[in-house]
Amino acid sequence: MCIEFISVIIPVYNAQSTIIESINSVVNECESIPFNWELILIDDGSTDSSVEYIQEYIQQSEYASSIRLITQANQGVAAARNRGMEIAKGTFIAFNDSDDRWLPGKMKEQMTFLMSHLEVDMVCGCHGIDKFPNYLKKMTDVTRITIQDMVFKNYCSPPTVVFRSKVLEKTGLFDEIMRNGGEETSLFFPMTYYCHCVLLNRKVAESISGKLHWGQSGLSGNLINMEKGRLRNLKMAYKKGYISFFLYCCAFFFSIVKFLRRECIQQCRKLKNRVRI
Repeated sequence: MCIEFISVIIPVYNAQSTIIESINSVVNECESIPFNWELILIDDGSTDSSVEYIQEYIQQSEYASSIRLITQANQGVAAARNRGMEIAKGTFIAFNDSDDRWLPGKMKEQMTFLMSHLEVDMVCGCHGIDKFPNYLKKMTDVTRITIQDMVFKNYCSPPTVVFRSKVLEKTGLFDEIMRNGGEETSLFFPMTYYCHCVLLNRKVAESISGKLHWGQSGLSGNLINMEKGRLRNLKMAYKKGYISFFLYCCAFFFSIVKFLRRECIQQCRKLKNRVRI
């Protein structure tokens, strides 16, 4: 295994309209830095032409030897990411989603930081916004993120993270039971508990289609399932001793309030759309 080797994992499900741009953004970033890399695409039972598009891309790409396509029956995004991590060869692991693009400079900045801060296990950035605001935590350009922060706000969107693969020995993988949203924190809760995690506070990834971060479509569009997943992860964090009972209660109440606010906003959006029609 090369000491400077990056494995990038993209779960794919019915993403024929966006997957090529997603792949291109990853390849461009990986080729811009002096590290070996591999791209692992896990097709999770797509019923559109995603697999054919990827196969054609690989056949025509000069980087074909660095790109792998794995297909499996539909098991959910958590299982797809886990499959990728299980076969990844890299000492560093990164994710992208099939409907997201990495922005220029993402990997150069994040890998430079990781290589110059050996005590840091994971870095993340902003998805779809320029910076995280200060309303829950005082933010600087470089901010340590802990489990106490994560139970109130998820700062670790998968397309923005890069981490040392060795940390998975402590954290385990994503919870595959959670197929309908909220699976992200099943890994990032223990990661921010056991490991040294840092937010580099700038936008490094965004939606290709301009989809809103929540409440519009895909898994993020089902607010109820997302909330069930988050509450499940909060409960597991308390049971495993990551957080105190007091912090669990505070985070639980805060999450419910945030869910109700989002539900109201979503209903208002739907009402506005009906009025326009």
